[in-house]
Amino acid sequence: MTKRILLATDGSESSRRALREAAAFARNGDMIRVIHTVEDPVTLVTSTFGKLIDLEQVRREMQREGEEHLARAVLYLREEGLDPQAHLLDLRTTGETVPEATTREASEWGADIIIVGTHGRSGVRRAMLGSVAEQILRSAEVPVMLVAGEARPHLPLRSGGHYERILVALDDSETSHRAFEYALSLARTHGATLRVVHVLDMPGPFLEGFDPAPLLGAVRAVGEQALKWATQRLHDAEVPGDVEMREIAPIGEGVADQIIAAGKAADADVIVLGTHGRRGFRRFTLGSVAEDTARHAGRPVLLLPAQAPAE
Repeated sequence: MTKRILLATDGSESSRRALREAAAFARNGDMIRVIHTVEDPVTLVTSTFGKLIDLEQVRREMQREGEEHLARAVLYLREEGLDPQAHLLDLRTTGETVPEATTREASEWGADIIIVGTHGRSGVRRAMLGSVAEQILRSAEVPVMLVAGEARPHLPLRSGGHYERILVALDDSETSHRAFEYALSLARTHGATLRVVHVLDMPGPFLEGFDPAPLLGAVRAVGEQALKWATQRLHDAEVPGDVEMREIAPIGEGVADQIIAAGKAADADVIVLGTHGRRGFRRFTLGSVAEDTARHAGRPVLLLPAQAPAE
């Protein structure tokens, strides 16, 4: 099925890697719209400082740079065999913030996914997910792919579609299952293998004299059941892949650490996560698991919001 891919670009290194990722994600026939948001310089400086510079000249320069960023992105995507659109969003005209303009554009254009670098200059500044990416995740109704500035660069195949190895984190929640279905569909589309990882976030520590064996056994049984379900789904869909169970270390380690390690071990091209779920997965939207995974995975992280369609 043809997808509509919205790519936000600002000319930064993470933005350039997001551009390459959009070309990797796209298949022949998919539509790509590249957007660049021009913030109003009046809102970026204090009134005192604004008296010392020509803000209208600054705004014109920002618009010119934005058009150049879009032109370079379009040229690159055309060289990859794609037929992109370009759209410059002037926030002075719309009165919006960067995330508001991005999610509105995604909604009005009917985007199936938003791809964005997680930091850089302008509105996407911070090395953490940052306020822009957080707000996009909070309000997006479609999957959002985050490409960190430190994510490994690669060149997409010109035939369309690049992914060979996909990793999805699975627990027993509904949103996690929907993320799995999305990853399964993505693997089928790209002819990729799919590795499924379940991280045992074991409870503890326990009071002296308490026997944790039954509780720990029940937690492990839930994980085994989730992986059994995933194995059957892989078989039914005729998608090559495997399943893996990981357990976090008792001290100094979290769920994200094991997801990242699994991604590295699998040499995954992309990691897929649901944005809500139980225990360690419960705060993916703004929580430490999503943040830590996106910051340190060294590869793109595709987050599926609770309200996003599974395919």
